[in-house]
Amino acid sequence: MLKIITILVKYIKSYTIYLILFILLLFSSTYKVVKAQNISLIQDAEIELYIRGWVDPILKVAGLSPNSVNIYIVNDKTINAFVAGGQNIFINTGLILAAKEVNALIGVLAHEIGHIAGGHLNRTVNSMKKAQETVTIATILTAGLMAASKAAGLDTPAGLAKLATLGPSIAERNFYKNTRQNEKYADAAAIKYMTSVNRSCIPLTDLLKTLGKQELLHENRQDPYLRTHPISQERIYDIMEATKNISINEQRDLSLDDIKFKRIVAKIVAFTNSPGKTLLLYPKNSSQIDAKYARAIAYLRLPDLEKGIREIKELINLDKNDPFFPEVLGQMLFENGQIFKSIEQLKISSDLLPNNPIILLSLARSQIEYGKSKENNEAILNLKRILKIIPKNIAAWKLLSIAEARNNNINLAQLASAESYFLMGRYSLAIQFAEKAKISFKKNSPSDIRALDIIFFSKEKLAEMNNN
Repeated sequence: MLKIITILVKYIKSYTIYLILFILLLFSSTYKVVKAQNISLIQDAEIELYIRGWVDPILKVAGLSPNSVNIYIVNDKTINAFVAGGQNIFINTGLILAAKEVNALIGVLAHEIGHIAGGHLNRTVNSMKKAQETVTIATILTAGLMAASKAAGLDTPAGLAKLATLGPSIAERNFYKNTRQNEKYADAAAIKYMTSVNRSCIPLTDLLKTLGKQELLHENRQDPYLRTHPISQERIYDIMEATKNISINEQRDLSLDDIKFKRIVAKIVAFTNSPGKTLLLYPKNSSQIDAKYARAIAYLRLPDLEKGIREIKELINLDKNDPFFPEVLGQMLFENGQIFKSIEQLKISSDLLPNNPIILLSLARSQIEYGKSKENNEAILNLKRILKIIPKNIAAWKLLSIAEARNNNINLAQLASAESYFLMGRYSLAIQFAEKAKISFKKNSPSDIRALDIIFFSKEKLAEMNNN
């Protein structure tokens, strides 16, 4: 009996660890995002606004509130999009570049929305737990069978090896069965959503065909249980079958969507590649808006301000109501030390697109950097506007701390620092700055109460961390 228990403990430990590592490998990107935050995010007002404009109607069709779903752009050249940490959609820049057409990108996002609407993230966690339970149960059986075989003199290396893999094999197959069902559900949901908003799924199948060409092995040689997604050919066939009798009447101006998509691609290429490579991809003889846009950014990054400003001003003259051309010019002027001129351009951008947090943050940064009292006070107002929209904007709290300190409002600067440290999870520093700030506040004033809240909740968080 003691020998059976020893075998049992040994195999439970080894197979449980094996399965956990196996599942973490499958979901390594999600794991890093949620646990380690080991990703590089891109924040861009234009890209986020366009994608929001395409995605929000789909979210509504799916019965989800657009305000409850966050979309993040990941600076990663690999082709990927995933849901993690609740209602958060992450899109790699590599996927945007590979999509080629706007409806291909929207189709992938509709698929991810299908995962959210289907509650698949919670189900995946439950599947992982059930898979681990399967390993434990199967290992108990395996240990008993191994002991019985040995007692009967029937143990052979080959036989024991087969028994030893029983637990993981059952667990993996059950786990994959569940994930494959989720993928089929999300594909069906994407078709439903795309049809409801009068968008074609054909570009999505074209993207899947491109991805399918990357498969090295013939599908007949691939074990479908060893894949986290259905084989590309299966997905293409299912989507084409489901949509072949659907008539799409796209009433919107698709050419406008195409222009927006090309601008997004040009911007990503220009900001994530060397200026030289960008200029090769978008040569001088191309007069398209996206080509001019990419060249302008490339020249401004060299820096060749004369050529860059000439290109971007041509775009501004084409459409004086576009907020993003002056935004890019303002950003580049700031990075090249022309602070006051950057403020002028960013004000134009902000006036054209009021209350956009990303543009307001760039404007406030330039105003603080300029160093004059008038601009510093304007920066404080702009930062407070941002924090009304996004109270957890760490960058805004940090800049507000600097701006208040320059106005010699040390207590308000310390309170803003406490806010930023609390949001960063640096609770000891949050307490330290909140305690310093509250010394100068009138008792029971809003600032005093907020400082006390930060102290209380920071101590609570530290206690939780110590208990864990």
